[in-house]
Amino acid sequence: MEMFSKELQELDRNTVQYMIDEMQDVIDAQKVDLRKQKDVIDSQKEQLRQKESALEDKEKEIAELKAQLAGKAGNK
Repeated sequence: MEMFSKELQELDRNTVQYMIDEMQDVIDAQKVDLRKQKDVIDSQKEQLRQKESALEDKEKEIAELKAQLAGKAGNK
């Protein structure tokens, strides 16, 4: 009986180690996916910043043009 217990104990130990290794592989794959998603998000944030900056520039330009039009209309 003791022989089977040692073999079962070793089998259990190997099974647990296998499960741990499998979980670690899943965790590593998820880390890679998260890094990729973070890179995409960072890229999108930069694009958004650039578009916001361009929008601010356009708004300033519109305000200047409105001021010029108002000045010309007041001179008439």
